Amino acid sequence: MSDPRVRPLLRELGHEYSTRYGKDAHAELARYPDEEFTTPRGGVLLLLLEDGEPVAGGAFRRYDGTTAELKRIWTHSAHRRRGLARRVVAELEREAAARGYRRIYLTTGPRQPEARGLYLATGYTPLFDTEADPETIGPLPFEKHLTAAAAADRGRPDAIEADAIPPDAIPIDAIEADRARPDHARPDHARPDHDELASLKVVPTRHYARWAAALAVLVVSVQFLHGLVTNPVWQWRVFGEYVLSETIVTAVGVTLQLTVYSMLLGFALGTVLAFMRLSASPVLRTVAWTYVWIFRSIPMIVQLVFWFNLGALYRELGIGIPFGPVFWSVSSNDLIGTIGAALIGLSLHQAAYCAEIVRGGVLSVDQGQLEAAAALGIPRLRQIRRIVLPQAMRAILPTAGSEIISLLKGTSVVYVMAIGELFYQVKVIYGRNGMVIPLLMVATAWYVFLTSVLSVAQYYVERHYARGAERTPPPTPLERARRFLAGLRAAAAQRRRPAAPLGGGHG
Repeated sequence: MSDPRVRPLLRELGHEYSTRYGKDAHAELARYPDEEFTTPRGGVLLLLLEDGEPVAGGAFRRYDGTTAELKRIWTHSAHRRRGLARRVVAELEREAAARGYRRIYLTTGPRQPEARGLYLATGYTPLFDTEADPETIGPLPFEKHLTAAAAADRGRPDAIEADAIPPDAIPIDAIEADRARPDHARPDHARPDHDELASLKVVPTRHYARWAAALAVLVVSVQFLHGLVTNPVWQWRVFGEYVLSETIVTAVGVTLQLTVYSMLLGFALGTVLAFMRLSASPVLRTVAWTYVWIFRSIPMIVQLVFWFNLGALYRELGIGIPFGPVFWSVSSNDLIGTIGAALIGLSLHQAAYCAEIVRGGVLSVDQGQLEAAAALGIPRLRQIRRIVLPQAMRAILPTAGSEIISLLKGTSVVYVMAIGELFYQVKVIYGRNGMVIPLLMVATAWYVFLTSVLSVAQYYVERHYARGAERTPPPTPLERARRFLAGLRAAAAQRRRPAAPLGGGHG
């Protein structure tokens, strides 16, 4: 490690580590003593020279009695994209096999995708979930079991890449592998004509249509925002006066009450209807199908007006013997007020759609789950509650979330019943003062705000129920923002830190 030819390796490794992780490279480079990379301690330090100058390098140390750990894999910044790191790794593997090691182990950082790609392409087995976000894992471990053939092939220039790249990786990295193979080892048809390659002009791909479309969208967006700010018809002063007024806030509360109660009743009844449609009883299936068919066919506003005028059809509602005497009765208008009629109409209408959403989620669960539960003697109701519904939620939630948001906006229909929800109150105010546009913007702002809150809640509920399908869910927007700010702080700290000569080793 003290050889002068090793200094470029240590200097560039230290710079890479500090730049990518924002940490002090000295501690990382000094983690392992230099003696661990010497022959008496079971290690090796290798440099690949070109015209006497180091262009790549690597090392291994004794990890245990049968395992060597690769460290310090490096390619000079001026000599990358030539397959040199593959040659170093292949030579280190053969040297390790010659010394009796039967396994190679290594780790690479989560912010080094090129190193991860190198080890995947050279036949190393990842000891982590490759679908997960590397930042949530930390150092990425790999392993590779050596064969006796690796030691026997040592020194064969035509075999440098043969055992370093598995057959299924050749199509991906064929160009780099061919560059790394000496010219005399390549087939004649694969040897490049350097004059022909030198005469080619390499230019980046240009996407003129994409640029033009993006420019047009930006122009239209900026023009709209400019009009939104400068057009006096919007009357933002009036908007600010009413958006948080007591009347509007109270109306928002009524809208939320209608949404919550209708959602709970609708999904409760819809779940019952869904399982009736899945029942083996033809009577239950027929009744449920008929309900869904009727309530999806009639517009919501018609249903609301119907329930509002229920007293004209049934003056009294009572309890008694079917087709016999009535024991107790009450006036329909006294039992079902304006709010009650709105809740009944919204809930029954919503139940028809919720039934299909729940039924689709249940059908998405593998039938083998129920068969296995039945074989274990689990009661049917418990199968549904503990096995079917938790798995069905992953399919139910996206559509259910959209349906709840639609219900929130759909409550505006109850204005025909003179209920003081958001849109009705806005309509009353602009009917009195004539400020139609700013009052409509008040309603719009509240609907956008409430919809955004529901969308955020839907995201986290979906993430909760996705735990059984994803071992490591993707980071949340808040986690991404924190990671981005941490990266900015690390970069700023790196720029402020004065450069210092490096010594020691790098893991």
